Amino acid sequence: MLESDPILVLGAPRSGTTYLQSILDRHPRVELTNELRVFTWLHEATKSLPAEIGAEMAKPNPFVQQLEEELPGVVRRHYAERAPDARWWGDKNPHYAADPAVLETVLDCYPNAQFVHIVRDPRAVVASLARKIHDDGQPWIPLDVAHVMVVEHLQNAVALEERPDVRYQRVRYEDLVQDDAAVAGQVLDELGIPRADEVQDYCERQQQERSPVSGPTTDLGRADLSLEGLRRASRRAWRETVPAERQRESLMMFAPWLIRFGYEDPASLDAENRALGESV
Repeated sequence: MLESDPILVLGAPRSGTTYLQSILDRHPRVELTNELRVFTWLHEATKSLPAEIGAEMAKPNPFVQQLEEELPGVVRRHYAERAPDARWWGDKNPHYAADPAVLETVLDCYPNAQFVHIVRDPRAVVASLARKIHDDGQPWIPLDVAHVMVVEHLQNAVALEERPDVRYQRVRYEDLVQDDAAVAGQVLDELGIPRADEVQDYCERQQQERSPVSGPTTDLGRADLSLEGLRRASRRAWRETVPAERQRESLMMFAPWLIRFGYEDPASLDAENRALGESV
């Protein structure tokens, strides 16, 4: 039987959401889907679509009221049927953080929903977004759009953290890949889920040999996974990806987040900014 309300894993794209989902889904009592996007569907059906159709649907409407009453249960039953042994359930989708209205709908339907927000050095994120290539050879996303997307996702997700009524936890990607098992255990503890050997075993295997997920642009198997090593790699990828004449603007966009999440402090950020002036 499903326990409590859903778990949503979110964060800026290329921040490690897929890897975190793959870890949590190894738990035998957890059904955490990978971008089923069911909560976006729920929002569209009960909020967006009625407003788009017209004034009649936007008014108190028996059909819309029935959708709002019944669809949350339909979603819950779907997970119960797809994973009868699961007690905890939910979905991972980076773009749940793209629209605060979707998050509000989730909380309206499931007041005890839990959110796991994974963050990564924004410089590494924007570099990965810019380096990602579609099958036809076209860039996955323009650099300008990547910067805006990263900041908006961070703003919307962190807004949850500042609400005392929301069950929220934040995970740093760099901490996760440095000690997968320890961080995964902490996440499970915070979610109220007992630890499981299957999760521990998977994390230990990943430490020995990484299994690529979601088309990574960084080979963790060959990376220096110390915090300083990951920080240097993020800076290097960012400098190689963002044109020199735009790096100061990029750094200023990310500055509040670099400090908030512990990737830089005011002194190191000032030094980085001055170094950019010397290099341009």
